[in-house]
Amino acid sequence: MKLQWEEGTTLAQTQSVCPLCLKVVQARITVHDQAVYMEKECSEHGYFTVYLWPDVNHYQWMQQFNLPALPPHSPVAVRDGCPSDCGLCEAHLRQPTLVEIEVTEGCNLRCPVCFMAANDFHPDPNPSLEALGEKYRYILRHTNSDTSIQLTGGEPTTREDLADIIRLGREIGFQAIEVNTNGVVIGRNPDYLQKLAEAGVSGIYLQFDGLTGEVYEQIRGENLLPAKLKAIANCREAGVQVVLAMTVIEGINEKQLGEVLKFALANKDVIVGIAYQPAFGSGRFDVPLSKRLTMGDVIFMLAEQSEGILEPYDFWPLGCSNPLCSSSAYLVEDQGKIASLSRRLTPQEYREAINPQSPQGSVFADIALTNYPDLKPGLTILIENYIDARTMDLKKLRECSMIVAGKSGGLTPFCGYQLTNIHGEKLSEIRKHQDNQKASR
Repeated sequence: MKLQWEEGTTLAQTQSVCPLCLKVVQARITVHDQAVYMEKECSEHGYFTVYLWPDVNHYQWMQQFNLPALPPHSPVAVRDGCPSDCGLCEAHLRQPTLVEIEVTEGCNLRCPVCFMAANDFHPDPNPSLEALGEKYRYILRHTNSDTSIQLTGGEPTTREDLADIIRLGREIGFQAIEVNTNGVVIGRNPDYLQKLAEAGVSGIYLQFDGLTGEVYEQIRGENLLPAKLKAIANCREAGVQVVLAMTVIEGINEKQLGEVLKFALANKDVIVGIAYQPAFGSGRFDVPLSKRLTMGDVIFMLAEQSEGILEPYDFWPLGCSNPLCSSSAYLVEDQGKIASLSRRLTPQEYREAINPQSPQGSVFADIALTNYPDLKPGLTILIENYIDARTMDLKKLRECSMIVAGKSGGLTPFCGYQLTNIHGEKLSEIRKHQDNQKASR
């Protein structure tokens, strides 16, 4: 029986940022109509109420998982504090399990939705192999060789030497190096993909927003579905595994969650996972919408569309971030039926089985490999709840293990690194604009 919460109940106190100036402000997590909201106020820009979760009982259930964490083993000193600086700093609670390296700012598309806002600026020259080698070595010094690396951008496959970048990372000591790509190049050029395979790429993280051309026209600016399908076919031929990354936007593709799941299950010889990512508001967001979906929304929608394969409480937090930032179900064959591995475990058994080193998408897969070696490889379903200027929660940010290697050094939590105000401006740009205004007075 669901508990009925009193209207306006405060669940927690935290810190957030103003969506306009990004100044740190106090915030409350509250209950309205049995859903969860954030309330905050900026002395300059006023009061904001932000939707966070569709069901307060489910929200509280997710938080009850008390999962093990390893702090960064070589943190830097705190200067201005979250979200202004990082490194990772002494206030951070979790060591990196996945680190992104931006190998280019250029892109071969201009998507209406892009947290990098690629092609909205004059990109810096691509970092050299020498500079990228320094990044790899910095990451290794501050983490370990089990840390997963994701090469991203911009669009990494616009670099002719991407195979050399992969090979260099493997030589330095990293075993898992995946490429985050829109799939255009690897769909068109199987020889390019083959070079990545020979260099030791561990997988392709493929932008995949649905199964109709209209979805891509709205989110990516053109019908890229044929290119995506060809990229998957080429990965199958090259023996490279694929994770589908679906940006979920209300009114565009949220009704295709189940179809993408069925597609992945039908192609699980090459597709090993799906990452459902409710769209967040950092960078460029030129698509109109009335509501921003959250991880909670996607959990309930996907369960409803899965035709009985999944239930909302099959999704458990992963221990590599705040419980409300990422969750997963791992689908395995159980007595002739597809079911979530979480149904075999109690929460306590799950806590004891978790490897804190496992990257987000590998937590359940690693448990299956260790505790259930007779199971065939399953399909990882990952839901990632990125936070932007509207939903920023600095307590959550301090728990993030999905990290970006900064342009000028250091390691920064992904959502802090990508943070912009609702106009797509980073904090440095806002401060520069303010300084210019003062100088002109």
